[in-house]
Amino acid sequence: MTVPAGMAKYYYSAQNRKPPEEPKAKVAVLVPTTACPPCTSTPVKVEAPGTNAPKVARLQDHPGLHTLKDVIGQAATVTGVDRFLISAVIAIESGFQKDARSPKGALGLMQLMPQTAVSLVSVKNNIETALVDPATNVGAGARHLKRLINMYPGRLDLALAAYNAGEGSVAKYAGIPPFAETQAYVRNVMALYQLYEAAYAATHPPAQKPGRATASRGSAAQPSAWARSIQVVTSADVR
Repeated sequence: MTVPAGMAKYYYSAQNRKPPEEPKAKVAVLVPTTACPPCTSTPVKVEAPGTNAPKVARLQDHPGLHTLKDVIGQAATVTGVDRFLISAVIAIESGFQKDARSPKGALGLMQLMPQTAVSLVSVKNNIETALVDPATNVGAGARHLKRLINMYPGRLDLALAAYNAGEGSVAKYAGIPPFAETQAYVRNVMALYQLYEAAYAATHPPAQKPGRATASRGSAAQPSAWARSIQVVTSADVR
């Protein structure tokens, strides 16, 4: 075709111009606030390197275990959550420091957020002061943990992940969220839980074991087998 003199550059520019892209439709992602039905991830056995061994070793014989034994025992009796599980959560969450405060505002031994604890304690006026009290904090934390255990039957790993990252994150990823902090948290709590349980079992007959609760286990008939075969489950996204 014949292009008028001086207009060739405009012709070529028009020919090379890309057509405008159609706007992409936005997809709304709905995150359930309940359990993640179904969690279709495949169980994988956690290897020892995934656990923070020095931290777990430091907490294995922490004096806080003795100092807080009555408080932990009371919370275990009231809620039905295994006392050794409560102890492991306290150890990893706060290192047995009753006045611990995280940068995000979590408080006390079990590092509860005030907005989470408000429905779990009777004190409403000064919730932050109440959460520094060991009995109040551990009682509320154990109730919160029991609720999560019931939310994920037979999946203690998911209950612990939800305790750390929230139920919404567990639902979103249909398993343990791909957060390094959460994955390490689950491994460390599980490892310490087994150590506390094994240390007690070594010196006490099973019939004398305090705070035993079937609610924290997938099966009441095989608690020992369950403890020996603990697995942490991650979602396909993590792998």
